[in-house]
Amino acid sequence: MKRHFIPVFCMLLAGVLFLRGAAVTAGKAYIWHDRDGNVHFSDQPPPPDQSGGDIEERHFKEAPEANPKAVVISDNPIEHAVRCTFRLKNSKGGASGFFINDKGLAITAKHVVKGVTYSMKAEIPGDGKKYRVQIIKKSKKHDLALLQVRINKPTPFLEMRDPQTLVRGEEVYAVGNPLLVFKETVTKGNFSRLFPESDWKSEAKMRRPPFKIRGNQIQFSAPVVPGNSGGPVIDKDGKVIGVVSWGYQNAPINFAAPISYAEKDFSSYLN
Repeated sequence: MKRHFIPVFCMLLAGVLFLRGAAVTAGKAYIWHDRDGNVHFSDQPPPPDQSGGDIEERHFKEAPEANPKAVVISDNPIEHAVRCTFRLKNSKGGASGFFINDKGLAITAKHVVKGVTYSMKAEIPGDGKKYRVQIIKKSKKHDLALLQVRINKPTPFLEMRDPQTLVRGEEVYAVGNPLLVFKETVTKGNFSRLFPESDWKSEAKMRRPPFKIRGNQIQFSAPVVPGNSGGPVIDKDGKVIGVVSWGYQNAPINFAAPISYAEKDFSSYLN
């Protein structure tokens, strides 16, 4: 039994040192037997009169700093969503985008980056720098584009929620940069329904919605204007349900591309 106790203890002690993180410096651990044969361990060598034999000395390296996957800026989910959303500028204007992982991967609306292949910059809340942006992929059917913001530090990001789980009347928020001037703006509204693609022709008398996009759309009432495009529509818990696409002027009828389409269209980059 005693022979197995020592390696088990060493594993536990190493785990303790690791969990203490950067506050722990490189050090030593001592394993020794007293005169009755009992095993002891400590971070200091035992007094000469207490040890009954050899003292085993172990060295431990400093534990590496933790690198959490989620960078949480605020306990408030709406404020966190604001910090995950950036102002996107390009040679034709720009709009909004938001991070979906901690490595600078982001999403915006496809029409925001239409005809733009370079000179895009991301302006992140609380950061005075402007970061170069690369288009990774554009959806063929939906108003969605995947971006890579060239940043060398972890980015806060939004978790996704399947829009199919939304309930009519549920509170939603649009986050973005209206007119590119009123940055970090939040507007509140309600989820109306998933507007079926088939209803564009039969109900709205349109062959299809703007930008030649297809698929169902999230209809919501939170006010949005140009500059909001590409920003997230989130629920009260800060989870993104869609990407602002377009709406009717002077009417609380706006539309977002379901985030579930992004999960499918960009799945090879998200895994």
